[in-house]
Amino acid sequence: MPRSFFFGTIQPMPVPWLQIVQLVPSILDVSRELMKRTKQAPPSAQLPVSAGNEELAARVASLEENERRQAELVAQMAEQLAGVARAVTDLHQRVLWLTAAATIAVILAAAALWVAL
Repeated sequence: MPRSFFFGTIQPMPVPWLQIVQLVPSILDVSRELMKRTKQAPPSAQLPVSAGNEELAARVASLEENERRQAELVAQMAEQLAGVARAVTDLHQRVLWLTAAATIAVILAAAALWVAL
């Protein structure tokens, strides 16, 4: 059922949980590979040391540090996504078990009422 928002309506977007859960291992692998690549510092001998290029070398070093921090953030997000995927899978299993238990309880209650009458 669409919800109204100001002048228009918003259609609920289905979340592709099955695809997310299936892609979690590859997301983790890619994030770990990214972390490995960014942790390898380039040799400082490759950076020019002339007076005009010192500022550029500092900016490149800053950008590399920023890239490393972003890779760490991506890795943390991938780990959190893996945890969420595990939790969703676990909750799905619990819902299935509780549905089965509730169905059995309703059947037993109906049988008890039938016997009592």
